[in-house]
Amino acid sequence: MMNGNIFFVSVGDTVGDFIKMIDPESKKNELVNMEKNRIFSILYKSGTEIFIYKQDTLSEDNYLGVEEMRSYIAGAHDANSRYSSPLAFWGSFGLGVGSGIILPAWLAPIGAGAGAFLLGSRWIKINRSHISDPKYLKDPNYISGYENAARQSRVQNVIKGAVIGVLIGAVARYTVLE
Repeated sequence: MMNGNIFFVSVGDTVGDFIKMIDPESKKNELVNMEKNRIFSILYKSGTEIFIYKQDTLSEDNYLGVEEMRSYIAGAHDANSRYSSPLAFWGSFGLGVGSGIILPAWLAPIGAGAGAFLLGSRWIKINRSHISDPKYLKDPNYISGYENAARQSRVQNVIKGAVIGVLIGAVARYTVLE
């Protein structure tokens, strides 16, 4: 997949804008349609690889060549499978609780959001133990894919922490403190 995920499926039809495949989680062998723009390649059991991704130098989404995109996707896959940001979650949770307790109800999400923005936009440090192959440390496409996927994960954790924190802080304010 373009986001670094790998699915093991039976492919039916590849003609048109969709690829028909048997849903691996379905017990009834249901066919599902997957948009081609979400798929990088199909690797058959025989070892034959068909590239769905096509380079388009005028596009913002697929300007990289096939091997450059393969490196980018490897970075995204490593980040999706190995990156975690518990400190970002707990930091935004703490900010959310504090905002929910201290600030008025209408202002608490803004206070938590500002803190969450700072936590979510920090520079991503690549942990060497998260990398599937050390040769990728010098590949800018891999690093870009890793950083983008890791940042998405961090932002999701920050948003979850801030929302949960604001709710708990607001409940604490109105039940315990008032």
